[in-house]
Amino acid sequence: PMRAAEIEPAVPGRDELVRRARGLAPRIAGRAEEAERLRTIPAATIDDLERAGLWRVFQPRRYGGYEGDYNLFVDVGEELGRACPSTAWVWVNLASHNWMLGMWPAEGQDAVWGADPGARIGSSNIYPPGKVEPAPGGFRLSGRWPFSSGIDASHWVMLGGMAPPEDGQGGPAPRIFVVPAGALEVFDTWDVMGLLGTGSKDVACADVFVPSHMTIGPHELRGAPTPGMAVNPNPLYRLPLLALFPHIIGGALLGAACGAYEAYVEGIRERAATFNAARIAAYMTVQLKIAEAGSMIRAARALLRDGPDAAHRLADAGRIPSEEEKTRWRADAAYGCRLIREAVDLLHAATGGAGNYRSSRLQRFFRDVRAGAGHIGVSWDANGSEHGRAVLGVPVDNFLL
Repeated sequence: PMRAAEIEPAVPGRDELVRRARGLAPRIAGRAEEAERLRTIPAATIDDLERAGLWRVFQPRRYGGYEGDYNLFVDVGEELGRACPSTAWVWVNLASHNWMLGMWPAEGQDAVWGADPGARIGSSNIYPPGKVEPAPGGFRLSGRWPFSSGIDASHWVMLGGMAPPEDGQGGPAPRIFVVPAGALEVFDTWDVMGLLGTGSKDVACADVFVPSHMTIGPHELRGAPTPGMAVNPNPLYRLPLLALFPHIIGGALLGAACGAYEAYVEGIRERAATFNAARIAAYMTVQLKIAEAGSMIRAARALLRDGPDAAHRLADAGRIPSEEEKTRWRADAAYGCRLIREAVDLLHAATGGAGNYRSSRLQRFFRDVRAGAGHIGVSWDANGSEHGRAVLGVPVDNFLL
């Protein structure tokens, strides 16, 4: 594998990575309408993210990555999401797979990055669609999966499946499989209201062989040392996968909320009411809505950043997080995303009829937040009740935790 020094002389710090994302924002914002029209991220944006090194934020250093801290999902996602939520959504998703692959056996990491350290990885980590049969040296995988965000920019794809138990006892168990994107058929099903630019299409394969080193069980990614730590000892690669997943897409939604807030304030500052020509900014009700939405967004940011900070402290100390801690992080992130949705709803409603014009930036942020907040990973009903069960000592029935 290539070493970091062979690709970039110095590993950029977190402040520099956030600065790079902020510097790209004007160009990415300028392509937001194009992304919607194409229903995928423009190639120029993919290349901009590559030149800025942002695909490498969570990749292991042995392949030229930066091994950044987990809250860069929130902070970089926020900067990109202010410009184009679809771009931020694809970035957080694909970048998260670099972090995940760092937990895989070294042989699996080498298979993806050994020849091309810049290879990008998409996913559809939904388990029931994957039909799995044991095979010598691995498995054979078939199925059709929805919502493969960023598939057009991906070289490899992580897919979920239910594998028969190795000892023949019990029922099928979830596994994640890494397959070449070229082994998949892509179905252009992405005809949607929001997050149009993510290109989250269906993918399918039939009887594809997946070697054992290209698959892992979610039970190996729950906060204990992972197989990948044999070559990537950074505690980043033992952070619990499912417990922190809501924070990943939460970063993109946070950026969208910031973009909506900025668009609203900018549009309302000098605007006069159509009905009576009064200056809208002079109304106390408008002032209160701006203050309320801003507070909701700041509260959401704090909730999204708190869990990863706590998880890093536990990982650095070598302690596996408890079920109550993991469900609390998920609940806090989901509640933060609920606040984000409510803040953007508030701003869109306060805009009045002007918010319905396609020329309004706010309407895109509104649609994108509504689409993203529907993801099961940030569902308050699912994550809040799960944490309540853990607090009350009722068994949590999420087998992935």
